[in-house]
Amino acid sequence: MKRLFGGISKFSVKMFLLIVICVVIPFAGVCLYIRINMENFIQEKLSERIIQDISRGERNITEGLEELASLSDVFVFDKELIERIGDENRTEFENVVYFNQLLDQLSIYRGRAGMEDVKVILFDNYGRVYSNWSLNYRNYEFLLKQDWVAESMNQWGHVTWSMFSPPYIAEEKDKGETYISLARSLMEDGTTGDRAGTLILSMEQSRFSEMMMTYAYEDDVAYVCVDDGQILLNNDKERKIGESDLDALYRQTAGKKSGNLRCSANGAEYLLNFYTIPRPWVFNGQQMKVFHFTGYQEVLSEVSMVTKRINAVILVMLVLITAISYAAVRLLVRPIVVLTKKMGDYTIESEISGIDTERKDEIGHLNQAFCRLDGNIKQLFARLQEENKIKEQYRYESLRAQLNPHFLFNTLTTIRWMAMIRGAHNIVESIDALASVLNYSMSRDDRLVTLEDELDNIRNFVYIHNYRYQDYCSLDIDIPDEMKQLRMMKFILQPVVENALIHGYDKQREQITIRIYGYTEDQILYLFVEDDGIGISDEVIEQFETFRQTAGKGDRLTGIGLTNVDSCIRITFGEQYGLTLERVATHGTSVTFTLPVIEGEDDEKGHDCG
Repeated sequence: MKRLFGGISKFSVKMFLLIVICVVIPFAGVCLYIRINMENFIQEKLSERIIQDISRGERNITEGLEELASLSDVFVFDKELIERIGDENRTEFENVVYFNQLLDQLSIYRGRAGMEDVKVILFDNYGRVYSNWSLNYRNYEFLLKQDWVAESMNQWGHVTWSMFSPPYIAEEKDKGETYISLARSLMEDGTTGDRAGTLILSMEQSRFSEMMMTYAYEDDVAYVCVDDGQILLNNDKERKIGESDLDALYRQTAGKKSGNLRCSANGAEYLLNFYTIPRPWVFNGQQMKVFHFTGYQEVLSEVSMVTKRINAVILVMLVLITAISYAAVRLLVRPIVVLTKKMGDYTIESEISGIDTERKDEIGHLNQAFCRLDGNIKQLFARLQEENKIKEQYRYESLRAQLNPHFLFNTLTTIRWMAMIRGAHNIVESIDALASVLNYSMSRDDRLVTLEDELDNIRNFVYIHNYRYQDYCSLDIDIPDEMKQLRMMKFILQPVVENALIHGYDKQREQITIRIYGYTEDQILYLFVEDDGIGISDEVIEQFETFRQTAGKGDRLTGIGLTNVDSCIRITFGEQYGLTLERVATHGTSVTFTLPVIEGEDDEKGHDCG
């Protein structure tokens, strides 16, 4: 006895008893209560599901009849068909060929199997008949005298319906099938009311039954009735529903468009779902009502099956809860000790092992949280490295954004004064050149451009500058043709040329010459931009080299900045590429571009400095 009570004093035993009393026993009571009350609940839910499924049949019928009406639109709104059948001089053979082409289009739209259950016949005003079934030299003009067809002739192209009318195709009169048909006039002119022909589309009642029973159960029974008690259609071959039962249900549901209820017929229980087929689909002016019977035994058998599954699930859950509770108490302390030691010994280089992350209890959540913490810390360190790369990219994007708008403003001002002074007679060339420069600089194409494109931009740029300063610059480009299709970064030559024009200005001379030439060697493209201006100072060259070494912002130096161009090149292609500035021994400045040789299309993005 002492041993028993001594064991109860242990923390693990107390925990287990607490779990049994507070969890297992209440759970067992709840499961028992649910089991007792579940049957009615399941019956109601299954009944609702069956009702929803059967209600889809109502939508299916409406959509099917609307689709039949939409098929008639293909003929009614085909202007060429109306023109053909309205022309007395057209041969019947030509019209038949075109009519068959329309049928083929419908077969593609609906599928050939979908068109086989639709009967199409068209009468024109000249006694010619077109159909998608063989007429066998029979005269079907009696259809035009049918009340519903005659009514359609006065409807200006609107649809007139006939529901469950006798078959009019001679070969199908013995099948016992009725037709659901529509008649519609083909109008030559919607304003005069001239009729070109009459179209009749029909489908058999079996197709209607398929639409009605698409979502039904295997042994379901359906009736289609009208207000006078007449049964138009049913699939009750075994006569499960008596006429007296049906009459009673019709009276019981009178005045209701749709609904559901439980009923008895011939000693069997059924779930009845009824709905009214909306207008314009009526029979002799009366709306049709569909009665859909589903055997309630179907519901009861499903309830029995679900109940058995619930019993099994409850039993399994009770066993699992008891077992898990016992295992949780036994294993509660040890995992916490292991986790605490792992957390105390943790470093960034540590690999987490020896803890169970597959557990589904709180200990497992703690283990998983610790593993996620480890992953987040390592991701943070990796993200720091990635952020350094992103910052460098931001710096690159910032450099690209430093375009100086003064050139555009000054050029536009010059063109304005030229237009005022010279009467705008010689302004076309400068406007064209400016448009080319603007189009080139404002384009956001991210791919590399050809050297030839970059040189064309320089020509336009110098052309505009010469208008401003009266042919101050002479441009000499000496580039071999085989080099002109090499790919390079966009907008990197113009800043250098602009620097030569602005900062190489020599008051002692009337004209400055800028020479652009280059060559390739060991997969490296060397481009040289030389001018014979006053020459760059040693101080500016020193500032430029200092900027390259520190990669700082530095001074703008000139224009949008040689430093910007150099930074763009080095960020894009590597530190071994970029610009070199030299003062020519005699007179002027030389800027050397060191670029990689790139031939053909390039897939990399972001290769412009504009």
